[in-house]
Amino acid sequence: MNKKGLLLIILGIFSIFFCYFFVDRQIVWFLYEHNSRQYTIMRFFSDDIISFIKDLVFVFYVYYFIKLILKKVVDIDTKFLLVANAIIIGQFIKDILKGIFGRYWPETFKNNPSLIRDNLYGFNWFDFDNINNSFPSGHATFIFSFSVSMWILFPKYRWLWALLTFLVVVTQLLQYFHFASDLIAGSMLGSIIGYYAAQSYIKKSQTV
Repeated sequence: MNKKGLLLIILGIFSIFFCYFFVDRQIVWFLYEHNSRQYTIMRFFSDDIISFIKDLVFVFYVYYFIKLILKKVVDIDTKFLLVANAIIIGQFIKDILKGIFGRYWPETFKNNPSLIRDNLYGFNWFDFDNINNSFPSGHATFIFSFSVSMWILFPKYRWLWALLTFLVVVTQLLQYFHFASDLIAGSMLGSIIGYYAAQSYIKKSQTV
């Protein structure tokens, strides 16, 4: 990892700590008091985009498997495979981290304790109960794993990858589905995985 990447990680970690102590609760209470979740169109951006990409990943794996059997895999298939694998790896690591941190959610979704309902804030370390798992954000991890790898491998449409990322992360925050620090952590995790997935293709291409 170069110095620029290391600096970005340090800044990201600093931002997580800063948000946790000074910003997270204030943002959630502000948005809750102003009922920002009333704008239901945000659900499309925060959830439906992710669901659509998940479906595409499943369809792609089936498609790739068929082409693999027929021995007709081409270069662009390899690129998409790396993107799909980045998403899967990101979600796997995210699930482990959620269990390790065991953070209370901002809001109650399925009878889980939360800041808004129970005034609970913090972590239940190594709980792995699949209840208190707000940190890091799975949605942010997902969209950054996808978008960063696509940004590198398909630079022609960088405006689209940036737009999708912005819409997902901002609407997750505005609906107080996650704390700001959850989203920053998920963004960092997804970015690292997406970056290295794409770089594996770049390095392989340079050696051919």
